[in-house]
Amino acid sequence: MILRTAVRELRAHPGRTAFAIAGVAVASAMLLDMLMLAGGLQSSFRGLLSGAGFELRVSPAGTLPLDTDATLLDAIALADDIRNEPGVAAVSPVLALNIRLEGTSTPTADAGDPIVFALGVDPDAQGLYRIVDGRDLEAPSEVLVDERSTSGVGDTLRLTSVRTFGSAAAASAELIVVGTAEFLYSSASDVPVALDIEALRELASRPAEASFFMLDAEPGTDPDDLAQRLRARIPTVEIVSIREIVRRAEQRLSYFQQLAFILGSVSLVVTALLVGTIMAVSINDRYGIIAALRAIGVSRRSIVVTLLVETLALVTVAGGIGLVLGSLTARYLERILSDFPGLPAAIRFFVLEPRQLWLAIAALVAVGVAAALIPAYRASTLPIATTLHREEP
Repeated sequence: MILRTAVRELRAHPGRTAFAIAGVAVASAMLLDMLMLAGGLQSSFRGLLSGAGFELRVSPAGTLPLDTDATLLDAIALADDIRNEPGVAAVSPVLALNIRLEGTSTPTADAGDPIVFALGVDPDAQGLYRIVDGRDLEAPSEVLVDERSTSGVGDTLRLTSVRTFGSAAAASAELIVVGTAEFLYSSASDVPVALDIEALRELASRPAEASFFMLDAEPGTDPDDLAQRLRARIPTVEIVSIREIVRRAEQRLSYFQQLAFILGSVSLVVTALLVGTIMAVSINDRYGIIAALRAIGVSRRSIVVTLLVETLALVTVAGGIGLVLGSLTARYLERILSDFPGLPAAIRFFVLEPRQLWLAIAALVAVGVAAALIPAYRASTLPIATTLHREEP
């Protein structure tokens, strides 16, 4: 009966109810988006790095993998030294260079003369791509292309090294496309290729270099402890665990979390003000009815519960609409933010998780009910005789 009474009161003033629902829906949409943004980058980035299957990264001192063009100069000897450390299960060297690619076109380069991002890898131990079509690399004369490339399995590509100041003359090689792949760390503006690291070293005249290593720890070995031991042994390079990379990435993108916190708080304040105002106006119009109910024996508790149920019904309907609206808005914002320069295309800013959904619902309900509690309690404590006399037409 209490719920039926609350719904009847909401339907009795459709304009006011529609205004309240629209306002709370917009505020709840903002709240959901901000909760998704606050935890989305962290969750997405950790999932991306963990999916590679390698728990540590080794890069030139003061850098992170793919952060700069710096390379590890004596990479072969360094890899052998790292393999001798107890707890290291695998070492995967990676060389990342810009290469001139002929025989294909990319979405981000001029046709006929594209510069693409080439990854030299050890096919037996890599975590940079997943095969989509065809097979993995088996010989130095083979190459993998991005799934967005216009080239396909069986095509021949001509790769030419990009000359820099002081480098040797440009060299070329013809490679056969044996597969297409999803490159985990490529940005929306990159369309990379992958080939055997020895083939890329020879092509670029860098016989012993690597951009970074990916390390796999043996079962039971703590990655952070292994990183600490390696840093003590080899202080000339940067050695970090996945957890440390995630922490550093969070520091660089902390303004997104700050923005999410501020706007999420604003949405809750707006919800409180809107619900409190609407319920205060609604209750004020019913002082006479409430006093009459008190006069015939309806308890104060029943009055308060009825008004709070009315608020709960309002917030529930508006919140449901807002959560749908927030999901749609997040998709639109995701498309805009995914063009962030250098950000891997697999990174998601807005990640909807059950915890965030329930947190948004709980916050809306708590704030809405709390905002209506003061006018509801005040209405239940009004003096009956005085109120009836004042409300008499």
